[in-house]
Amino acid sequence: MGKYPVRKIGFIVGILAMLIIGFMPTPASLAAVTETPVVAQRVLAVTVLMVIFWITEAMPIPFTALLPIVLFPLMGITGAKGQNDIQLFKHYAYQTCYLLVGVGFLSGSMVKHGLHKRISLGIVSKIGKKPTTLILGFILAVAFVSMWMSNTAATVMMLPVALAIATTLGEEAQGLKKAMVLAIPYAATIGGMATVIGTTTNPTGIGLIESTIGISLNFLDWLKIGLPFTIVLLPLMWIYMVKFFKVDKMPPVDISVARQQYKDLGPMSKGEKYTAIIFLACCVLWVTRSILWGKYVPFATDETVAMLGAFLVMAIPLDYKNAEYVCDWKTGFNDVPWNAVILLGGSMVMGNAFKDAGVAAWVANMLSGLAGMNAVVICIIVGIVTALLTELTTNAVVVAAFIPVLAGVGEAIGVSPFAMMIATMLSCNFAFMLPPATPPNAIAYGTGEIEMKDLVKCGLGLKLIALVVFPIMLYGVTMGIFHIGV
Repeated sequence: MGKYPVRKIGFIVGILAMLIIGFMPTPASLAAVTETPVVAQRVLAVTVLMVIFWITEAMPIPFTALLPIVLFPLMGITGAKGQNDIQLFKHYAYQTCYLLVGVGFLSGSMVKHGLHKRISLGIVSKIGKKPTTLILGFILAVAFVSMWMSNTAATVMMLPVALAIATTLGEEAQGLKKAMVLAIPYAATIGGMATVIGTTTNPTGIGLIESTIGISLNFLDWLKIGLPFTIVLLPLMWIYMVKFFKVDKMPPVDISVARQQYKDLGPMSKGEKYTAIIFLACCVLWVTRSILWGKYVPFATDETVAMLGAFLVMAIPLDYKNAEYVCDWKTGFNDVPWNAVILLGGSMVMGNAFKDAGVAAWVANMLSGLAGMNAVVICIIVGIVTALLTELTTNAVVVAAFIPVLAGVGEAIGVSPFAMMIATMLSCNFAFMLPPATPPNAIAYGTGEIEMKDLVKCGLGLKLIALVVFPIMLYGVTMGIFHIGV
């Protein structure tokens, strides 16, 4: 019930803010940087409305992303001539949307045949029965699965295993119970950062980066950005949680539940084998496209590979006579993150209009006073602000709202826009403190095994660790070793 007043207030405030900004006298500073100041002003008005609606959830987040379809024509934004022709519908079909569609069918096939469960239970059951290594097993299992599918699904899948093990522990092992339950959503969030398809935030941010500053990141490029960060942060998270909950001082525990569940899976089914082969083939194609075969198929993209994988799971039969295939339409269609597809489209509409109308240049001019500050310090500030905001709203919303602005800001103050954008994309995943921050947090809190103070205290420490690590990795690895964005 607590959210409803906020939603009502957000709805009213958003509408009023849009009307005031859209129809007040045009600022002279805005007229100085664009040929169509009235259009720019109304783009700003719609942007403010959408951001307020997103943050307060005045309307469902994906539905808010569809508002430009109504508001742009009514306010004379779409079709306005000037520096650029403001486009609308083509951005809702942005190419990255089809990466999400294709991966949805692959993920649906994994879930249908239980391949994801076999991978996770296999890791947990073989990692050992020491409390410290048990926590590590959960972290590795969830993080790996979350690299390739929804972090929410990875959390939902592994929490019952953790809770089943927790029931065998006595009252003296409360710290271990809490560590197991919290390690799952945290590992799902960190693991999802490693690949383009690991979280909906990554394709949203990558699409906006390409449309605003022209830097294109393929699957391998993002792997160089996200995977090193995940590899560094996961062991730090493990050490931190073991010490925070004093797990290293506990006796061995019984993990027979996980081992029995793994044993009950039996040998791999035909569907599991086919899904594993198709998925591994897609991973190889994604990683090698830019360095091996891409030059022979120049128009192929990561979306091409994803849709090829979707085609294969829909076309390869398991039982031809009974028309049973690796994946069926209902399963694949239902596993596509349609909310993320719509949000990505709306973000692209807003981001491009923000840039094309000249609003980004106007905001950048106002922030030009930051010029001369150390680039690393500015990126850290961006990271801290993003990490705080992401506790209150979804990380995809933070990316959609921030990145279009950062393009102009970076150019105005002499700091790489790419560095600030990547800082935003990484930091928006540091949502470890509150249940609303991410669905995995909410699911873990809903088990009743952890209290709010556990989530806040443990999450704050992990957030601080991540905020220390990210500028080092950004400037030392992403831009230092791999020269991405330089």
